[in-house]
Amino acid sequence: MLGPMLSRRRVLGAIGLGCAGLASPRLAFATTARAITLPELVGLSRYALVGAATDAYSRWETVGNSRRIVTYTRVEVTQPIDGRPPPDASLMLRTLGGRVGDIGQLVHGEARFEIGAASVLFVAPDEDGVFGVTAMAQGHYPLGTDPDSFVRLRASPNIPALVRVEGSAVQRLVSRTVVEAEGLVSGIMHAP
Repeated sequence: MLGPMLSRRRVLGAIGLGCAGLASPRLAFATTARAITLPELVGLSRYALVGAATDAYSRWETVGNSRRIVTYTRVEVTQPIDGRPPPDASLMLRTLGGRVGDIGQLVHGEARFEIGAASVLFVAPDEDGVFGVTAMAQGHYPLGTDPDSFVRLRASPNIPALVRVEGSAVQRLVSRTVVEAEGLVSGIMHAP
């Protein structure tokens, strides 16, 4: 469960307030979020793992007090990076936004998966017991091969502009290998 500072409802409320000014053609807003630290990300997550999205579907659901499109993505777990393997070889993750018929909703700052692509993920159940990505896009690190043929963590493609980035999870994890990320997570989990 996300703590009170990082609840999905609070994040969506802040995004909604930022979008309220979009009605004026002279104003421009960007989505910003407070950067979460790696110890916070690990502490709020039930699992930290490597997995690949295998399929997804979207549907309408009531989230908070409004109807929204949510997407369910099946992720096949390749390996845990925190020593806590999930009980099943796959997890179903719920994210906000998606497309149902001719209607699409984009939630800035939410993790966005590419089918078949591997990622390092930090996940936790929400207040309804449904798994999602911890801290939205700040808990999602797609894997990509660099020019030297090393597979490294990248920032989520939908990550918002972050404030207080110094020492953040994104700063500490992006450009690391999975083994390096595993070492950082392990060090936090075993710290006194």
